[in-house]
Amino acid sequence: MTPIDVLEAYARRYPAEAAMAQRSRDLLLQAPDMMARSSTPAHVTASVLIPQGDGLLTIWHPHLKQWLQPGGHVDPGENILTAALREAREETGYICDLMQDDTLPYDIDCLFVPANAKKAESDHWHIDFRYLLRPTARAGEPELPTACVPFRHLGDMSPSLARLAQKMQQNFTSHCH
Repeated sequence: MTPIDVLEAYARRYPAEAAMAQRSRDLLLQAPDMMARSSTPAHVTASVLIPQGDGLLTIWHPHLKQWLQPGGHVDPGENILTAALREAREETGYICDLMQDDTLPYDIDCLFVPANAKKAESDHWHIDFRYLLRPTARAGEPELPTACVPFRHLGDMSPSLARLAQKMQQNFTSHCH
């Protein structure tokens, strides 16, 4: 499925998020190559949601200076799920498996990214495809600092994570470890 197909299927599964899916679709259709990191006004990114009891495993994002779910850009030749699994391994040090019943993202969000002079990037949007994963083995040390943030505190970090926390709290209730 193309990212546009995925957004349409996601909107059918989560009708309350249809407006966000439509806005994401519209932005991606303006991009010369929606999978390329350099495409503006938007491009696809992949991130991972690794529940840890009643919390979410997060990484410290060095540019945005905040705790976020692990994730990043899709490399050339990669599909979105493969990128998510790679990002989990690189950023958290875990090899992970899909925790969902199908490959439709557990969550999608349209996120504004401010300009980054160090990378010569202008303002743009990330259409972030988020997959629910479970760690199966340690692959090594994480490349970024990690922390488990209780779902109840995710809302203090960003509106995107606040919405996501509500979704995740319905499915995960044990304790953060």
